[in-house]
Amino acid sequence: MMLNMISSRRFLLFLIGCCLLLPSCASTEHSKAVMKVGMHIDAVLEFAVEYPLSWEKERLISYGSREGEVRWTPPGRPETLLRIKSTLQKRSAVNIGQEIDEILQNYNGLQITRKEQVSLPGGAAWHVSGQSAHEVLELYLIPSKERFYLITLTSPKDARNSDQEVMQRVTESFQVIP
Repeated sequence: MMLNMISSRRFLLFLIGCCLLLPSCASTEHSKAVMKVGMHIDAVLEFAVEYPLSWEKERLISYGSREGEVRWTPPGRPETLLRIKSTLQKRSAVNIGQEIDEILQNYNGLQITRKEQVSLPGGAAWHVSGQSAHEVLELYLIPSKERFYLITLTSPKDARNSDQEVMQRVTESFQVIP
């Protein structure tokens, strides 16, 4: 019994020592700060996505319609907005180009710099990039069987590079859930 307790203590000390030593074994190269992420799972809007934990989240639902959006803004930067909007498809035959044109009408003075079809882990999508005098827009339209998912990031031109990592993380983690 006494021998078993001593072995248990030694094993516990060994584990504590390993926990203390492991961080010092990590790479000593300089790397940028790791973004801490959370997972937003939305049964009503039927999607799941990773998002930056430090960003403030707001969920807006149109009750009775199963449509809505989730918005995130970084701390101290209310002019930057990450948004995922989920709407039901109202037409049986959908023209994606027409849908994108209707969406882009909401962005006055936007000059399109890229419009392409891309493949994301969450499915095929249309990607549109553009900019106005003061703002940059990244937009992904992801059609599913019953819904459209619109992922947008609007930010000031000077914040574009720092927000690109967030948009990449969001689009790569986005998944449609039934």
